Amino acid sequence: MRYLLALLLLSIPAGLVAAPPDVWPGFRGSGDSISEAKQLPLKWSATENIAWTAELPGFGQSSPVVWKDKVFVTSVDGEFKDTLYVLCFDLATGKQLWKKTFEGSIKVKVSDYVSKGAPTPIVTADRVFALFESGDLFALDHTGKELWQRSLVKDFGNFSGQHGLGTSPVLAGDAVLVLVAQAKSPYLLAVDAATGKDRWRTEDAFGSSWSSPAVVKVGDTLTALVSSSGLAAGFDMKTGKRLWEVDSLKGNTVASPTVFGDHVLMGSSDKASQMVVRLDGEVAAEKRVAWRSSGATSSFGSPLVYKDLAYSVSRDGIAVCLDTKTGKEHWDTRLPASCWASPVGGAGRVYFFTRDGVCIVAKAGTEFEQLAENKLPAKGKVYGVAAVEGAFIVRTDSALVRIGK
Repeated sequence: MRYLLALLLLSIPAGLVAAPPDVWPGFRGSGDSISEAKQLPLKWSATENIAWTAELPGFGQSSPVVWKDKVFVTSVDGEFKDTLYVLCFDLATGKQLWKKTFEGSIKVKVSDYVSKGAPTPIVTADRVFALFESGDLFALDHTGKELWQRSLVKDFGNFSGQHGLGTSPVLAGDAVLVLVAQAKSPYLLAVDAATGKDRWRTEDAFGSSWSSPAVVKVGDTLTALVSSSGLAAGFDMKTGKRLWEVDSLKGNTVASPTVFGDHVLMGSSDKASQMVVRLDGEVAAEKRVAWRSSGATSSFGSPLVYKDLAYSVSRDGIAVCLDTKTGKEHWDTRLPASCWASPVGGAGRVYFFTRDGVCIVAKAGTEFEQLAENKLPAKGKVYGVAAVEGAFIVRTDSALVRIGK
C-alpha cells in the first residue's frame, strides 16, 4: 500500500498510486520519499552536474514540489514574516515563471526557534495549495491565479505552539488535510479542494508536534494517519472519526508517518519509541504495535522505507538501516552532519542530504556500501529535496539548486 496520490481533476480516478517519475507532488513526494525515476544523479560538485541555481526571496524551510516541467516553492519575508511568497520555476532552465506575493493575516516574529515558511505546498495537475504559519491557506492554478484563500487563524483562533507551524498539508482524494497539533485547541481539518470550505474538523488529544499527516486506504476506508506528541492514531477521512490509537509514543514530534504495505512506521527521537504499527482496522489494540526500535531514532527528518528496509537518521547524524519485519538493525554509519531533509530512496540507492549540503549516497541493502559523497555548491542549510527523472531539486533557506543536467 502506498500513500495516496490524488490527481485532482484528471480523467483517471484518484487512488493509492506512486507518483510518476516526473512528478513530486507534496511533502516527501507521495508521502514516502520514494522516487520512481529510473535515473537519478550519483555524483555532483561545484563544477560537475549542476544544471542551475535560482535565488529565492526571503527565507523558507519548505520543500520544493514538481509537476512535470514546473517547480513550485514557498518562502516568507519581513521581521514578522508578513510577506508570503508562492513561486514557480521552469524545471529545465531554472527561470522564474511567476511570483505571487501575499500579506500574512497575522504577524509572526522571526526567530531561530520558530518555523520560517516550513509547510511544503501540494501540486496537482492544475492546482497548487500553499499553507503558511500565519494560518493562510491558498489555492492557485498553474499560472498563479488565486482560486480561493482562507485564514485558519481567523476561523479557529491563534496558533498556540511555541515553535510555529511545521506541518504540511496533504491531499486526500478531493480534500486538503491539515493537522494543527498545538498546546491549546489542536485539530485535524479536512477542506474541500475545489472550494476551500470545511468538510469536517476534529478536535482530539493531539500533543504539540510539527509532523505532517499521511493518508492510506485500509480496506474500504480512506484513513488519515496522525503522529503527535505521545500519540499515533487513524481517522476516517469521510467523517473525521477516530478509528484507533496507540499511546506511549515519546519523541514523535517532528517525524511524519511512513506507510509500507499494511503497516506504518512512526518515527521518533526516543530510542525506545520508534515503532511499526499494523493498519488493519480489525487488529486488537494490544496487538497493533508490530515492533519497537531498540536504538534507532528519527529526529528532524522522517524515516524512509525502501525495498523492504527502513532507514532513519538521529539528531547526531547517525544513519541506521533496519529490517521492516523485525526491527533488527542491519547497519549504522555516522554522516558528516545531521539531516533536516528526509532521506530519499530511488534508483536502488538511498540519499542522505545533510543540513550542511553534503549528500552521502548509499546502495540500498542490508550492508552499508557508500557509493558517493557530494557537496552542494550553495550557501545555507538544506531543508528539502524533490526527486524526478534525472534530477534532484534541493532547497536551501534562500535558493533552489537543480542537480543533474
